[in-house]
Amino acid sequence: MNKIFTAFIVGAMVLGVLVGWGVNHFLAADQAKGVAENLTIITDVFLRLIKMIIAPLVFSTLVAGIAHMEDAASIGRVGIKTMAWFIGASIISLLIGLFMVHLIQPGVGMGLVQDPSTIVGAVDATKLTLKEFVTHLVPKSIVEAMANNEILQIVVFSIFVGTAVSALD
Repeated sequence: MNKIFTAFIVGAMVLGVLVGWGVNHFLAADQAKGVAENLTIITDVFLRLIKMIIAPLVFSTLVAGIAHMEDAASIGRVGIKTMAWFIGASIISLLIGLFMVHLIQPGVGMGLVQDPSTIVGAVDATKLTLKEFVTHLVPKSIVEAMANNEILQIVVFSIFVGTAVSALD
């Protein structure tokens, strides 16, 4: 089953590349744009399906994993490791993004001219305090956290639920 699914995914990727090349090569620019807009339905649905499964998968995996642990010390270690992994993965993602922006330099040569006085006003950077960060860790509602895909809040809630389920055994 696993090999069939992998072959299906690779086949779909190859088919996507071939369709994209064929549309770009054989159709006029306006027709290709129309076909591309219609094909975005597939990509949008695919991405929504992936996003839909992330929160329940994280929640169920952590709760089940923590609930089957023997002692409270191992639960604490897993909680710390989970938070460290999440923060570490976020930092690595940010560093890769910054590296790629400096390497590729998107937008260079596009000739976009903007009034410098409007640039400063357009950036709305807010400083995140320690209080706001810690408060943000705990979700107001798990349903809201899952709806907004707030993974860090889901992780914290899952640790609490897993610990509670473990205490029931």
